[in-house]
Amino acid sequence: MERLCDVRASHLVIACGPCERRGVYRVARLRERFGDHASILDVYLRLTQTCRWQREVGSRPPNVYAVGCRAKLDASGGAVANGLPSRT
Repeated sequence: MERLCDVRASHLVIACGPCERRGVYRVARLRERFGDHASILDVYLRLTQTCRWQREVGSRPPNVYAVGCRAKLDASGGAVANGLPSRT
């Protein structure tokens, strides 16, 4: 699953343990907002950019004792029949 058009679920769930935030996003709405062929990584980074423990892409990871953003992405809901094929 690399692009939004590859997602066959009806919703994406992003949950972060350290900041106790959780968001449920409809895939159809994300496709309208970011485009059908938007990268899942780009969408993830845009949706988690307000996490206070988020760090810059490519920066050094925190040590084992430091708190970092641990947001996890999960696809939920049943398969959607009108999914689009990926161009990749």
